[in-house]
Amino acid sequence: MQAHSSQSGPKVATIPVIAVLLVSLMVILLPIRAQAAPFLRKGSVGESVVALQKSLATLGYYTASIDGDFGPLTDKAVRAFQSASGLVPDGIVGPLTWGALDRTMEVSRGRTGPLRGRLIVLDAGHGGVEPGAISAWGDKEKNFTLGLALKTRRYLEQMGANVVMTRYGDYSPGSDWGYPVDELLARVSIANSKGADIFVSIHNNAYPKDPGVSGVMGFYRRGSSESYTLASKIAWSVNSSSGLRMIDVQEGPYYVLNRTYMPAALIEVGFMTNRNDVLRLRLESFQDRVAQGIAAGIVDYFGR
Repeated sequence: MQAHSSQSGPKVATIPVIAVLLVSLMVILLPIRAQAAPFLRKGSVGESVVALQKSLATLGYYTASIDGDFGPLTDKAVRAFQSASGLVPDGIVGPLTWGALDRTMEVSRGRTGPLRGRLIVLDAGHGGVEPGAISAWGDKEKNFTLGLALKTRRYLEQMGANVVMTRYGDYSPGSDWGYPVDELLARVSIANSKGADIFVSIHNNAYPKDPGVSGVMGFYRRGSSESYTLASKIAWSVNSSSGLRMIDVQEGPYYVLNRTYMPAALIEVGFMTNRNDVLRLRLESFQDRVAQGIAAGIVDYFGR
């Protein structure tokens, strides 16, 4: 926990109402980062709308001209697609709708590979206002977990899997649903509602008592041999691909493991309290090796 500053400053009451509204708007918009798909709604224009219309047209939901203008016909098509995909038909194209479009488009193209037909939920730990562990050098766990999850997604899709992400950018899962929802419940609900084959949550560990501790750990749902096997396969595979020391595979008392219906594993990749681990996690090449390890462990799990 960080202590709040006790320095005196201007009273909140002296801030003009318009400034408060602008700050509130910025808070709403800030979670959308470069790696997150753009939010679109009626009135939006531009290349992102063109891409949206092309996807909806390919899937048969949109039959008007591709003009980059999010008008009534595009809104109608979006709502129809959302209803068919089990999403709230609110006409707002956020991360969940973009993700559903990606998955549906890939299915329509057909996939090949050892994971063909498998639906995998990848959960990038933390996000938005919840940074996770913060290193002594200012690194935030939420950024590392998102990078690892996005890279893992690419490898899994190359091997034929359909991948659902609990978040596609720096925001809290469920924050785009249009109503308040606990972020842990949102992660679990995404997996359960999609009927995923497996759920894999990606995190980075921390152990302030001993900054020398380094390595990879796997956690599984209590009482589930399938979850244990999944966590073991992934953890040992990451150990092999990344060079991180294998520490252990343990039963995990975590909500996302014990409230999902499918085999579930939580993988802790490196320690935010270990300088060498943090330096490695900053490298795209290292993240890529970890992602390859996670994907290979999943292939091994299904290939038994």
